[in-house]
Amino acid sequence: MEPAIVKAISSQVHVSLANASTTAEKVVGANAHTAAVRIGVVHGFLVYMALVVDSNNNFHGVLIDAGNGKVLASTQMSMAAMMQSGMGVNLMGPGMGMMQHGMMKGPGMMTGHP
Repeated sequence: MEPAIVKAISSQVHVSLANASTTAEKVVGANAHTAAVRIGVVHGFLVYMALVVDSNNNFHGVLIDAGNGKVLASTQMSMAAMMQSGMGVNLMGPGMGMMQHGMMKGPGMMTGHP
């Protein structure tokens, strides 16, 4: 990535990945654990996309604003929805398909097409 792009992106990130992970866990509930977090763009906004496992081993997708740390969306996901969206295979790949099922879809988000 070009230094100018990295500088532009980093100037918009005011929340650390660790803080985004903690926020996602708190939203999902007690004893929740973050399985993965990645930064990306949804509808032109820089967000963290977190996959969180709750105390009953249910998966949740959580979107957190990378600028202010606010939770933008949170939804429980079935294993079937995760597998259908490619979550099981492309967890940290370009797009994180979890946002396709009940959350936000946008540029850069995986829609089942290459």
